[in-house]
Amino acid sequence: MKAFQTICRWPRRSEGFSVGPSPRVGFSTSSYSCGRKKNMSPYGEVNQEKYSDLIKSVLSFRSHAQTPETLFEEDSLLYGPVNIFLQGRRFHEALESILSPQGNLKEREENLESGYIESVQHILKDVSGVRALESAVHHETLKYMGLLDCVAEYQGNLCVIDWKTSEKPKPSIRNTFDNPLQVVAYVGAINHDANYSFQVRCGLIVVAYKDGSPAHPHFMDTALCSQYWAKWLLRLEEYTKKNQNVQKTD
Repeated sequence: MKAFQTICRWPRRSEGFSVGPSPRVGFSTSSYSCGRKKNMSPYGEVNQEKYSDLIKSVLSFRSHAQTPETLFEEDSLLYGPVNIFLQGRRFHEALESILSPQGNLKEREENLESGYIESVQHILKDVSGVRALESAVHHETLKYMGLLDCVAEYQGNLCVIDWKTSEKPKPSIRNTFDNPLQVVAYVGAINHDANYSFQVRCGLIVVAYKDGSPAHPHFMDTALCSQYWAKWLLRLEEYTKKNQNVQKTD
């Protein structure tokens, strides 16, 4: 498949960045090699709160933007006060236990009792070749960082996989609002991070449900990722310019 059409270029001046054709930098699908041996968490001990907040800050700085946090609030209003953040954290910990080669068998069996884990069982059957779990990524050119959930093969396609929980059905990728931007931000970062020796072409958003009903998988192929990458670049540029304006007024 032809390389992504949307490529980003970091400007020489400090006014922000522009979007334009440059084959050397961007949402690249070309392969490259790295001499260092990689592990599940390339950065070792990292400040997870710091890393996870950076991409979210870009996605949530607009007052009208719908982000995972605003979706959580919406779910809480519709379905009652529940600790969705805590549920999501436990869900991710359970998935890490199941997908990690070092996972404890007893923990895996206990996790199978979770409604969320039951919800994703049909998805997990198609997931293999895990490359990274809860791993920090850094886009060395665009200067942003994040903490992705998982990189693995889904139905034979290497993907950045983002696991989500919801109290209501989200059968369409449009129902996930800004989540696709988050996924492509991770994909772009991992493809420009020297700590990873592989390139990712696709993304996958999995929405799991507490009652155990089958999760909705939203697969993002190369073309769809390219479309959302262009949107992510615009959002990042807007965020960068706003921060620069704030700094000037200070």
